[in-house]
Amino acid sequence: MTTSVPLTGGRGAGHRVPAAAATHVPSDRAVLRAVSTLMATTPAPAREAERILSAAAAGAGLPETVLAAAVLDASRGIPVPVRAERSLRRAVHSARTPAPVPSGSPHLMPLREDAEKALGRFFETRLRLTAAPADPEARRAFEDSLFTLCILMGRPCAADALHEAVQYVEG
Repeated sequence: MTTSVPLTGGRGAGHRVPAAAATHVPSDRAVLRAVSTLMATTPAPAREAERILSAAAAGAGLPETVLAAAVLDASRGIPVPVRAERSLRRAVHSARTPAPVPSGSPHLMPLREDAEKALGRFFETRLRLTAAPADPEARRAFEDSLFTLCILMGRPCAADALHEAVQYVEG
């Protein structure tokens, strides 16, 4: 026998679950298990997983305990409400997406000579890697040069750092 369990007081908002499960009231223990599940599946540290769960609950308009029970149901293969799943996906996506750095934001720029040296090293290591793609030293040197550009230009994305470094040196 199944019964409809309303997840909010809204119109037609129900979720079909077995009658035995309908008597189960989600608890704070469910929240801890859901946080552990999010830590393993996202992957995220505990505090980030707690933030994801809180943001998803707020986005779905549900108490954290109810959303936590839905996360645990999903891990067991039991279907969860669409809005809970969407809210959780949005929360995970926003947690994984770094905050955009405004292009006009003031930040400390490196010396032009340092940016030129880093760009020169990048192009040298790229040529070296192109010549010997299987060489682990060439790969390591190339990745180091990209990392250096990211740090110098204050960008988390290598392509953005390279673009900004070229623009900075040329302009």
